[in-house]
Amino acid sequence: MNVRSRSTLFILEGLIVLVSVLSIVAASTGHAAQTIDLENVLEQAVKNAHEVRMSDIDIRISRSAKKETRSVYYPSLDARWNSGYVKDLTDGTAQVTSVGDMILVENTMYQNALSVGIAYDLYDFGAKGKRVFIADRDVDLRKTIYTQSVRNIKLKVLGIYSDLLLAWKELAAKRELLGLYRELSAIRERLFAAGKIARIETVNDALKVVKTLDEIDEIMLKTKELLHELSVCTGESYAIEQLEVRDLSEEKEEPETFRTDMSPEWKIYELAIEKKKAEIDALERERYPRFALNSNYTWYGQDLNRFNASVEDIRSRNFFVGLSVTMPLFEGFKSSARIEKARLEMEKLKIEKEKKIAELQSRQAKLSDASRLYGFEMKNRQEMLAKTGEKLSMVERLKEQEIAGYRDLLVEKIEMVNRRLELSKVCIAKASVVRELRLLTEERD
Repeated sequence: MNVRSRSTLFILEGLIVLVSVLSIVAASTGHAAQTIDLENVLEQAVKNAHEVRMSDIDIRISRSAKKETRSVYYPSLDARWNSGYVKDLTDGTAQVTSVGDMILVENTMYQNALSVGIAYDLYDFGAKGKRVFIADRDVDLRKTIYTQSVRNIKLKVLGIYSDLLLAWKELAAKRELLGLYRELSAIRERLFAAGKIARIETVNDALKVVKTLDEIDEIMLKTKELLHELSVCTGESYAIEQLEVRDLSEEKEEPETFRTDMSPEWKIYELAIEKKKAEIDALERERYPRFALNSNYTWYGQDLNRFNASVEDIRSRNFFVGLSVTMPLFEGFKSSARIEKARLEMEKLKIEKEKKIAELQSRQAKLSDASRLYGFEMKNRQEMLAKTGEKLSMVERLKEQEIAGYRDLLVEKIEMVNRRLELSKVCIAKASVVRELRLLTEERD
């Protein structure tokens, strides 16, 4: 080996080392690819969803209201202290006078009073029990609304993720097709230069390249919009250049038959109707007499000249215990109007429940039919893909034997990419429908 050959070899070895070092540095400083899958996205969306967080707060608010409502079962105890100075303007000539709740004393004095009272509702024909029942059912209602919020955010994210996965698959297929169309266009240009084909054929291939570039731009824009929607749901940021979207997990078994009595909507309306019925019962029972026990113990002290002396003079003065009966006789037909309004609201809830359940059953039926149709279509697409693969293998063998040209091979590769994309679309659609059915039929306590 002469000196020039050794120098050339040395330079090549140096370039190889330099390229290797640069590759290692680029790999170490580059950003790792971001991989997302449906399960993690659903978990993040549920944690980040404003509707779910607000529903959780509504449950706690309802529990606090329930504690407030249950307070009617306990007696109320209160204490009151009064201090005052009374100036008699009649110079002691007047007597003690009582006018309504006002008592006019006969002397100028300092006086103090301490009273402790207790009150307890003995019996009200079950009106307060109905109010407590309404509060109990309101807690259950808020829990069911929370379950519905979780399910709804999952359905929303499932739709976004399915569209994103479809766009991702289509983007990858279009990029692959772009390379194949460019190769095919280059071959056609050479054939045209050799005078073997007409110019129109090269123009058609060039148009396919331009059209594919436009489709890639449109899919990129759509993908960015879907990533933005997903980011709003999960609170995470996504970069399309570093993203990898995983396939939906294939559900082997169809979900069970949809049970309307296990859906959150059915439970929500049932609880709302129960609350309204209890409200009607409470309004009717509040028209009956209400029995209450009242008791009061009073300490009293007075002095004609000094405030301190009036405080020191405080001693037990009287004790009172009594039973009261309260019954509304006439309220301008307000109670009757409130009962009538509650009854109409309950009838409206029943109609709304029937409508919502019918909509859910229709949705479930459509999804079940779509799942079966996608299953048949997926089998057809798989068979077409297998046939296209066989044809591609045959053309590859013919090319090796120089019977077929490279152009024929490119055409079959393009067909193969399109068939794979069609199959991917059907698989994603079926997996999405089955997952949506599972979310709708999922039973929750």
